[in-house]
Amino acid sequence: MAIQNWLTQRIATELKIAPEQIDVNQPFASLRLDSVFVVTLAVDLETWLGTAIDPSIFWEMPDIASLSDWLVDEYLPTQTPS
Repeated sequence: MAIQNWLTQRIATELKIAPEQIDVNQPFASLRLDSVFVVTLAVDLETWLGTAIDPSIFWEMPDIASLSDWLVDEYLPTQTPS
């Protein structure tokens, strides 16, 4: 949920709206994010997660919810107790 909240906050700030106004299932295409912002967002996400993120993932995933779920699965796998 932290990744989803982070993405929502960053996108809301860029769009100059309250985070509550963003539906995490709303398609990225309908948010009208420009490519410069998406690349900046990917770089900031890389810094935050400590791993490389290809900006094209924002076009491969349909929305914030799907992207955040994918990021959790790919970069923050659940660790099983030893």
